[in-house]
Amino acid sequence: MINADMRIYNYFTIGNKNEYGQRTISTTPTGTIKIAINLASQSIQDNINYKDCRYVGITHANVDDTYIIEYGEERLKVLYVNTKGRYN
Repeated sequence: MINADMRIYNYFTIGNKNEYGQRTISTTPTGTIKIAINLASQSIQDNINYKDCRYVGITHANVDDTYIIEYGEERLKVLYVNTKGRYN
């Protein structure tokens, strides 16, 4: 069932610091990622890392918190990666 929801999206990465000391986002997509993204229908209370989460995704790829996924008109910042929950 999860494979039916998998789509390919562009992603950007947060890279080096600029002259003001702020981390910059790549201007062009760094690559593509196959991921299933779903709207979190309710607030997740069990883990503080998911407190402000609006979307939840699952992927085969090795992502980290420097990824920004281009999801339609939005750009979704990866806030937390649950390595035990990685889809294998």
